[in-house]
Amino acid sequence: MSTRIALVDMGTNTLKYSVAEVQDDGSFEEIDAFADTVRLGAGLGASGQIDPDRAERAVTSLTYYQARAEVFGVTTFLGVATSALRRAANGQDLLSAVAERTRWQIKVISGDLEARLTWSGLRHLFPAIGDFLLVDIGGGSSEALAIRDGQLIASESNDIGSGVLADHVFTRYPPGEQVDAAVEQARIMLAGSPVLAEVTRPGLVLSGGNGTFLQALSRWANTEEEFTPVGLRKLMYGIADQEPALVAEYLGIAIERAQVLPAGAAIAVAIADIVHPVSLHAVPSGMQVGMVHEWMAGTW
Repeated sequence: MSTRIALVDMGTNTLKYSVAEVQDDGSFEEIDAFADTVRLGAGLGASGQIDPDRAERAVTSLTYYQARAEVFGVTTFLGVATSALRRAANGQDLLSAVAERTRWQIKVISGDLEARLTWSGLRHLFPAIGDFLLVDIGGGSSEALAIRDGQLIASESNDIGSGVLADHVFTRYPPGEQVDAAVEQARIMLAGSPVLAEVTRPGLVLSGGNGTFLQALSRWANTEEEFTPVGLRKLMYGIADQEPALVAEYLGIAIERAQVLPAGAAIAVAIADIVHPVSLHAVPSGMQVGMVHEWMAGTW
């Protein structure tokens, strides 16, 4: 026997959807997935509110996701909302609209729970020996997890993400040398982080879209640079000089998502400047896998 559940992660940049087929033995397989760059956090820093047009677009996307999942026989629709919904004064209005017009059950989760779900979804990737820093750079926040010998020893959520940083620092696209100001702003916001201080010359693992996109761009002729701690800064400069439309076409993502990618790279560079990693890796987000684990454990 198996059960199919639909999941959505309402991030500050992107709404990520998937359908998981869960077996009785606890194993599961992703059988459908889609993402839409809604950028719920666009302008949020200045206004304190989610733009009504973007809120409506989010509901439209969730309605589409629901219809898509129902084709697979899904009757359980679970979702999390992160930084944008935590911060927005009108966040409850959006949640009410979702509840009225769709079957999605959306929870606004804390940054600490974001980190916990990330770890739940990715812990199997880490070896039993060594120091690692796992960082998920989102649109509105970044979760940092210090890992030693396969065990999580500390975690935190920082109010810095690629969308927020881009809105604050960039005045044009492509941003060019403005990425230097983005790196400096990121370093200021991350200064004194107890989690970054927990690990010594760790392996740096970037999870989620920012990490996997940066790794993909390291293989693009326009920005080609080794995906290593040494090559990361040059890669950032290369991306910052590219027209977002070209980056979007290469990665198969929305132009709005490509516009904020240099800011995500700037956060990664700032973190590397602080922890001096010995290696650099990228992995997919662990959030939705973590959500499946929570649901399977009955703790949702």
